[in-house]
Amino acid sequence: MAEEDADAVLSDVDGDEDPVPIVLSAGKTSPMSSSSDDAAVNQRIRDLQAELDRERQARKVAEDAHADLQNTFARLKVLAHEAIRKRDEALRDKEEAARSSERAAVELAEAARFKEEILKQKEEATRQLDEAMRQKDASRSEMESAAQMMVTGIEKISSKVGRFVNFPAGGLPRSQKYMTGLPSVAYGVIKRTNVIVEELVRQVDSAEKDRNEARELVEQRNYEIAIEVSQLEATIAGLREEVSRKSSEIEDFEKSVGEKDGKITELAGEITQLRLSGAEYEAKWKGLQEKLDSQRLVVMDLLKYISRAHEQVSEIIENAESNEWDRSEFSESQFMWKDMDMEENLRTSLEGTVSVCELAKVAAEKVRTCLEEKKQEVDCLSQKVAQLLAEKSHIGTLLRSALSSKMSEVRKVAANGPREAGVDLRFDDYDKEDVSIGKEDEVYRLAGVLEDTVKTSQLEIIELQHQVEALRAECSLLKTQLGAHAKEIGQQKHRIKELEEKEHLANESVEGLMMDIAAAEEEIARWKLAAEQEAAAGRAIEQEFVTQLSSLRQELEDAKQAVSELESKLKFKEETSMAAIAARDAAEKSLRLADMRSARLRERLEELTQQLGESENVEESRSQLRQRYICWPWQWLGLNIVHHQVATQESSNEMELSEPLI
Repeated sequence: MAEEDADAVLSDVDGDEDPVPIVLSAGKTSPMSSSSDDAAVNQRIRDLQAELDRERQARKVAEDAHADLQNTFARLKVLAHEAIRKRDEALRDKEEAARSSERAAVELAEAARFKEEILKQKEEATRQLDEAMRQKDASRSEMESAAQMMVTGIEKISSKVGRFVNFPAGGLPRSQKYMTGLPSVAYGVIKRTNVIVEELVRQVDSAEKDRNEARELVEQRNYEIAIEVSQLEATIAGLREEVSRKSSEIEDFEKSVGEKDGKITELAGEITQLRLSGAEYEAKWKGLQEKLDSQRLVVMDLLKYISRAHEQVSEIIENAESNEWDRSEFSESQFMWKDMDMEENLRTSLEGTVSVCELAKVAAEKVRTCLEEKKQEVDCLSQKVAQLLAEKSHIGTLLRSALSSKMSEVRKVAANGPREAGVDLRFDDYDKEDVSIGKEDEVYRLAGVLEDTVKTSQLEIIELQHQVEALRAECSLLKTQLGAHAKEIGQQKHRIKELEEKEHLANESVEGLMMDIAAAEEEIARWKLAAEQEAAAGRAIEQEFVTQLSSLRQELEDAKQAVSELESKLKFKEETSMAAIAARDAAEKSLRLADMRSARLRERLEELTQQLGESENVEESRSQLRQRYICWPWQWLGLNIVHHQVATQESSNEMELSEPLI
């Protein structure tokens, strides 16, 4: 405010650099008017001399005030430096809280921005819908909206000014000429606006009056502040000592709290190590469970393959025996997977393997007996074939001998027959021919029977050879199947041995891990008990420190409150010092302005003296020209320039002399 007044003073000085010259009327006046002018000039000179004396006294007072203000400013400067240093130390603590609040504000701003985007989208959709509805009803509601806007606007203005203007409850003023529509609303708005403007003008006048009164109170308060500053200096010194003592106590408590926090962090680290060891044991246990699950799958596959081997061996036994084989002694239920522990499943697989081995032994015996029977059958068939071949050769020899004997008899009969018959040859030729033909037919019949017997024997021999070959192929197939099953059984035995070894190792590792887990659980329980005891002790100590810290915080809050009060007082002192500085500058400017005004007044006094002498010299010339000015209607034409300039100059001089000093 002081700077604005100083600027106003400077603007007044700058504006008065080119003053309007005082022009005396050169016209011809009467002696009475000239004497009245001389009296006015003398009165003006006396007023200027009195004003010059007042300016000198004001300058002396301003110089004294300037010296006092410099001394006060020096003291306030030292005090302000101390207050600024304490304020900076207090602001460092506030900045930490401000950073956390800024981070929270950033997160809140992000959430608010996201919410605003959603709301904007929603508002955009709503706006588009409303735009469509407005486009539909625009032509119909234009006049109504205009009237409503005017009524709403004037009601808002009325509500704003309603605290100092009382309006009638019937709404806007009504006109007898304009009863309805927009003209009626416009008439009411105009009337209400006139009432509001009149009331605002009245309020502005009252506010200006209150401002002048407040300005007087502020000037009175400035004098009281100078008294309070000296009292605050002593108070600030005492509070500074108290704050330093409290800060040292707070540092000691913070050190002790830091030591306790270190112990608590060590206990927390030990607890985390115990938790990590427990997690490692749990991971090992889970690994063993996974291994057991994988072994469970292997045992399931083993039981499945043992069941298949059992079925194959059973098929071999069924193929080896023609009769129905009883499977009741080897039930397949013993190869079924049971949802129990792994040891029971391994025992089941071992029993199944033993049963498969026994069944394979039985199958081997059955196949051996079957092969022996087949071999005996083959030997019998070979003997039968040999006998049949011998019988065939014997029958062939007999047939050849019989045929040769018959042929010899036939030849003999053919050779000796005519000689023995003699004369009767010619008559007995026909009978002889019949006998030879009958014998030859018997021979051919016997040969056909032998040929049929030989063919039948050959067919039987071929069938027996085919049976022998089929039995040999079946025996080779059984041998290959028996070898494959024996190999598979050997692999299953080897796999069972490996699984037994793995089971033994897994059981040993599980037992070791169980022992480790039990030991770890005992150690964890012991550490947990110790940690709980230590934590209970730490909580008690922490509770004690919390109470102490709360009391210290309360004291710190009191100190902060005192510091804040001091800061407010220091701020007020700074403002006071700034106001004092501004007042000092304004006083200096006022002194310079007074010097300039006194110089200007001297110059104007000299000008008036010179003009007074000139007026006495030109009085005769004025008397000569007075008739012309009186006769000519200058005032009617608005050309009374000389007197207007004099009046303007006098009014400007009066305004300059009436300006107050700051």
